[in-house]
Amino acid sequence: MRFFALAQDVALDTNRIHRMYWGVDNPHALTLERLYLDVGVEVQLVANQLKQLPETALQAQPDETAQADSDLLPLGLNLVNEDALLGWPHFPARLGRISSRPAEGGLRFHLEDQPLPAQLLALRARKFDKHHWRFAVVNGFGAALGDCTIGITAFRVVLRCLQRHFPSLSRDILLGPGSSAATADILGHAPGVERVLFQPLTAAEFAQYDGYFDFSNLTSRPGFSEMPIVDWVLWWCGLAPQDVPPTQKRNQGHIHQDAWQAVQVLLRQRSGKKVLFNPKASVALRSMPEDVARRFVQRLLELSPDIQWVIDQPLAFKHKRLTDLSGKITTPEMFKALVGHMDGVITVDTFALHQADISATPCVTLCSSIAPSFYPYYPHNTAIGIPGYDTLPAYRRPKVNDSEWEAYKSAYHAAWASLDPVEVLNLLRTKIDEKMADALAPKAAQPQAHPQASPSLTIGSPLPPASCEVQQGRVPRLKRQRLAPEHAWASQRFAVLTEQLVQPGSIAVMACAPDASLVLTLAERIAPHGELIVLEARAPLARNVETALHLAGSPCAARVLQAVSLGGAQHANINVLQPWSESHSTEWGNLPAVTTVPSQPLDSLALAHCNALLVQAPMHFELFVHGALETLQRCRPFVLMTPVSREEATAVLQAAQAAHYDFWVEAALPDTEPATAASASAWLLVGVPRERPVRVSGFTPLSLE
Repeated sequence: MRFFALAQDVALDTNRIHRMYWGVDNPHALTLERLYLDVGVEVQLVANQLKQLPETALQAQPDETAQADSDLLPLGLNLVNEDALLGWPHFPARLGRISSRPAEGGLRFHLEDQPLPAQLLALRARKFDKHHWRFAVVNGFGAALGDCTIGITAFRVVLRCLQRHFPSLSRDILLGPGSSAATADILGHAPGVERVLFQPLTAAEFAQYDGYFDFSNLTSRPGFSEMPIVDWVLWWCGLAPQDVPPTQKRNQGHIHQDAWQAVQVLLRQRSGKKVLFNPKASVALRSMPEDVARRFVQRLLELSPDIQWVIDQPLAFKHKRLTDLSGKITTPEMFKALVGHMDGVITVDTFALHQADISATPCVTLCSSIAPSFYPYYPHNTAIGIPGYDTLPAYRRPKVNDSEWEAYKSAYHAAWASLDPVEVLNLLRTKIDEKMADALAPKAAQPQAHPQASPSLTIGSPLPPASCEVQQGRVPRLKRQRLAPEHAWASQRFAVLTEQLVQPGSIAVMACAPDASLVLTLAERIAPHGELIVLEARAPLARNVETALHLAGSPCAARVLQAVSLGGAQHANINVLQPWSESHSTEWGNLPAVTTVPSQPLDSLALAHCNALLVQAPMHFELFVHGALETLQRCRPFVLMTPVSREEATAVLQAAQAAHYDFWVEAALPDTEPATAASASAWLLVGVPRERPVRVSGFTPLSLE
């Protein structure tokens, strides 16, 4: 594990995070608030950003993860190993096969079978007065979906060990900006996970943890290619894998209901036994060559007239019993559902293998570089190597660079071509028959801990990303406020849209906040380093928002300004809102009495960065835009507004012309059909900077014509 410091400020904007890294005068000094934990590919992303700046020189020493001399780090980016911080009294303890020695400020490699229990006893003795303990998993379990699936399986055993020593604990998974949302979803369903963070922490923030497990550069760690992956994770965390029962090394998982049903619809015309043929992995080294795959599936079709075959990658081959779903299985969640719907799977991809174990789908795994013995705990799986796999040049290597692959690929092509489809099909039929026999066996005759018992698979609603979770009951409401249907629907739609448009670390502004739950959803989405500014002129609602943020533990930096945001006005007169009388969320107040509130145009905030603007009635939309033009031109945020009438939408479009924005609309209420959205009385409006070619699904483009 390592940290880095910068000699100048750098802004990083990726599809996962928005982050401002603050520089220091001396990047070699350990300024803990500006010393950033390197997670995933973060250093490379920051280095690439620095290289785009004019007159940036490069260091002679390359990054340790670099693949070529072109990846030399720019001057002003200083790497700091964890050894330099171990002597700091507040730095958390490293746990597992390599642990920290607080008294000596160094690291120790453990040869004993189970060092973790002793480490936990020592940690508890050092912090005997704590009641709740926090742990971090640095760099997750790798970036691949399969690695995370099997890694979290092993860590369930580690969690039980932690729980024996600490009755109250939580853990965060630190993934970094290069990881996928699908990875976070897999990890977020695991027990005991409080947050899955794409956004890295500073050294000062890292001190919130009591201990951490480090999986940085895991493929280069000792023993990684010498034992089953699940056993290696257990061993690396400081436990003895031989002492863990095989039944605890089975995967558990979750499939979203919408993905499950979508795949079910795709397969509804296919009756009988269905088998997935999956010849492509994430790298060419572990993939079946396309021409070999085409001949292979042709032979499988000849050998199995009783099977409907399914592929999710194009093979330039058609057959009445071959269902080609390429282009239709568009997400990892749908792929998981596809495996779950199958009666069998033939695959080269280990993610498919792990998912088949979750759904108890009979599977044959074809291995080219990974040893088949790496997956011994899946009773419904048979793993076989291609002929001569253990003599091929990349044996036990999960990937190779491009130049190596050019030298190796002819040997691998020949090995794949000699694989016997008859043998593979017979192995699959055996596994299918075993599962059927097990299902028909009398339950009383089965042992209580039968090794063929299906692992846990749940199918249900998507779990919100851990950094965005909003628990029911945490948001106070004005008891007599009637939330307009458009506002209630906006809370749901804005939550979905901002999940796609707003990353952790973003700066967001809300003008009018009739529903505090939406404020909290947005705050937790941009946490922990984002900033949220709420402009709410109605005093009871402003206090309501502040209370919601306080009860949630202030997920991000937030400020609530009791003001309106109108261009060209210094103040506004609005009706008084009495919380003990009936009120409506689209109105300023419910009393005839008038109060004066200050106007705070968005441009007056002089924001250096702004990623999203959310505006709701009764804010005057056109005047809001007039007061935000400089911010729109400088920061290029996304804009969401509702409920907007046709006349107001035209005025907004005209006002934003100078900022070069395109606008999209959908009906403000869901009961309006998309085809007739243009005739709806009120719209939900999304503004997108013209240089960003974004098409908003389900929305209609808006023009002055």
